[in-house]
Amino acid sequence: MSERLKFEGRLVVMEKEARQLKISIESNRDSLRDAVDPFEDVSNLAGERISGLAIMLSAQLIEYSRLLAEIRAIRKALGKG
Repeated sequence: MSERLKFEGRLVVMEKEARQLKISIESNRDSLRDAVDPFEDVSNLAGERISGLAIMLSAQLIEYSRLLAEIRAIRKALGKG
């Protein structure tokens, strides 16, 4: 198998992973926004849930940025971007 085909296959897998991660990020963002209801008294906010969602979202965003950077690098190496 040629190196180019390996990179193209890897690119397809990474793009699929990035799409799935983006969906998960959007879901966690929406859950976080729902948990931080601006009309709710602060004493009623679910602090543990909010912090857990924020930590998960942060980790996902870091991974998403890493994935996108690697996708850009592979695309550039393949002459696609």
